[in-house]
Amino acid sequence: MMPIDWSRCPAVRATPGYQSGAPALRDDPRVSLETIVGNTDSGETAKQVIENLGLKTSLQDVLAIYSCAQRQRVTSLV
Repeated sequence: MMPIDWSRCPAVRATPGYQSGAPALRDDPRVSLETIVGNTDSGETAKQVIENLGLKTSLQDVLAIYSCAQRQRVTSLV
């Protein structure tokens, strides 16, 4: 699977010097984006992801992350 380009996802930021510049959730950078996408892939709703991971972020941001990942997956299949 190709790595996801998070640069167009408004819920994600990459800060040089913070987490080695790796893309992270804007409002809750301690949880990896891959964890959020993986939990959603496993059948959790966005609300369950927030509750189970103890996120401070909004439902809209979790949905935006999953949507960005899904769009790129579809694009990479074409």
